Amino acid sequence: LTLADVKELYATEKINKETKMRAQGMEAWRTIRTIPQLKWTLVATGQGVMDLSQLSVHCLDMLILICKLYPSRDRTGAVVRPIPRCKRMLADATCLPHIVQLLLTFDPTIVERVSELLTIIMQDNSQMPRLYLTGVFYFVMMYTGSNLLPVARFLKETHNFQAYQSEASDVRSILGPMLPKAMVCYLENYGPEKFASTFLGEFDTPEAIWGAEMRRLLIEKIALHLADFTPRLLVNNRALYTFQYCPIPKVSYPELEEELFCNIYYLRHLCNEEKFPDWPITNHVELLKDILIAWKKEVEKKPPEMNIDEACSVLGLDIFASP
Repeated sequence: LTLADVKELYATEKINKETKMRAQGMEAWRTIRTIPQLKWTLVATGQGVMDLSQLSVHCLDMLILICKLYPSRDRTGAVVRPIPRCKRMLADATCLPHIVQLLLTFDPTIVERVSELLTIIMQDNSQMPRLYLTGVFYFVMMYTGSNLLPVARFLKETHNFQAYQSEASDVRSILGPMLPKAMVCYLENYGPEKFASTFLGEFDTPEAIWGAEMRRLLIEKIALHLADFTPRLLVNNRALYTFQYCPIPKVSYPELEEELFCNIYYLRHLCNEEKFPDWPITNHVELLKDILIAWKKEVEKKPPEMNIDEACSVLGLDIFASP
């Protein structure tokens, strides 16, 4: 049954508040009046003091304040062990995924507070390496709002500390499959403030090629990867993405097809002295080493063992056949 079906059955009095129901995330059958989502959407009557967004913001503000009152480090900067109880509880598998999935509301005030709360919770937390399994990095990269600074701060503190393994040996960031390598380097080298402004803008420089069309493509690819999870979450707010986590295929951007990224620079732009005269190079020696390594890889590249026609023949495919 969908939520709409349940509402219709309740409205026609075919079921009542004592009817037992069960959905993903529930351990046993429970009466409608004891299931929070149905209790507040079906059983409750009258006008609430706050709407759902206001209530969420109020709860998040309280959780942020509680976590700030119990910092993970003392005055000297030493890590406190055991980690404060409030952060242990919020980082638990029964709680953390539901906090993360608030990002899918795409409400600017909620996204901002969730990003701040997650940054505080994960500081020096042993659960940090498994945070990516909640889908949080997919959800934040789908956000279309402009208040990206809290999100960028969260990414800065967490993206390199995930127990994530990529097929590419040079990718250690969980953001690697989603963002161009240049944008990941930009976050590391320039911090969350400049990253947020770059992510929102149109840039075509030796260190960043990014724009609105690339962001749109990213959101589209992540939405396709998440498939039907967002609609299911609307129907059942106890649904968890944790159980269906799957690594996303690398997103390819048409704008970067002819670009060669080396060290932290796009070489075509870096060599364009008319458009980018005297562009500052942070480490000349490291750049030269990386260019030589990249050049060696290009020289050692071998042609494919078979062409497209031969590959289609082996697979028994007709490339000229209509779909």
